[in-house]
Amino acid sequence: MATGPHWQDPISLETKCTIIKKIIPIWRDTLHLVQLELVSAILDGLDILCCTATGDRK
Repeated sequence: MATGPHWQDPISLETKCTIIKKIIPIWRDTLHLVQLELVSAILDGLDILCCTATGDRK
């Protein structure tokens, strides 16, 4: 079994975007890049703490 990130390659990013568009169709533009990166890390089993500025379109 391969080790390391599984959800952070380009195919996995596209897969997440496709799933999100189907589940939440009103989000036409899917998640923002920072959100996709964070979700990828969470799916890979990492603990995440994210701090961003107010109005940062998170």
